[in-house]
Amino acid sequence: PMFDHILVDRVGAVGRIIFNRPEVLNAISPKTFDEVKMGLAELEADDKVRSILIAGKGPSFSAGGDKKFLADMQDASAVEVKENVYKYFAGGVKAVKLCPKPTVVAVRGHAVGAGCELTLACDFRIASETAKFTEVWVKLGLTIPLGGLFLLPRIVGLTKATEMVLTGRTVEAEEAERIGLVNKVVPDDKLEEESMALAEELAAGPPLAMAAIKDALRRGMEGHLTDEMDYSMFNQAMLISAGDYKEGLAAMIERRKPNFKGE
Repeated sequence: PMFDHILVDRVGAVGRIIFNRPEVLNAISPKTFDEVKMGLAELEADDKVRSILIAGKGPSFSAGGDKKFLADMQDASAVEVKENVYKYFAGGVKAVKLCPKPTVVAVRGHAVGAGCELTLACDFRIASETAKFTEVWVKLGLTIPLGGLFLLPRIVGLTKATEMVLTGRTVEAEEAERIGLVNKVVPDDKLEEESMALAEELAAGPPLAMAAIKDALRRGMEGHLTDEMDYSMFNQAMLISAGDYKEGLAAMIERRKPNFKGE
């Protein structure tokens, strides 16, 4: 597919989705998230892609919702709002969260509103020292419709999540790392290098096992312990019969790096 708001490419085994509207600080519209869904589908279908890196061109990851789109929503019906917010915005974030391949997001500058929500859906968040996270919705008289009210308390705890969503205040990089909102803070000029290094490390892992682990982590947030143990035992039986387990075991015995093939 042709993309106007994002770039989609592959570097080795790492697929990349890069917001490409730096002139508007990568503001997000329904088209943006529609393209994110299409880009993810393309990378998920590519067997050569083993992990996915999401980033933004320019000084900010994303300034949040496109101002024209936000203004147009004032005159939209409830049905139109639902179609635009759920079908595109929530659909894009959900596609990232449910992606079976490991996802890393590199955050420079602002990650506001929908941009912040997208980062929460990723498996790993690497931030530059200039990163700033803002759940700005309450300042617009709105709730958080893209999964943040579910994900954020599970990432930073209920106390900090409540503070972020009810005050709309900005959390800067140092605090974000301290409260567990990001995995790591790096110098601004090292963001691409560090985030790509993590994506490459994940790409070298066993893809079948990683997909099963990601699925189990998601179910664990939503379900019950006994159900999860039963489901995980089923997945484990399947994984033990796969070639990646044989390769991983052989590599451990031979004290070498495994060469996982996802089979």
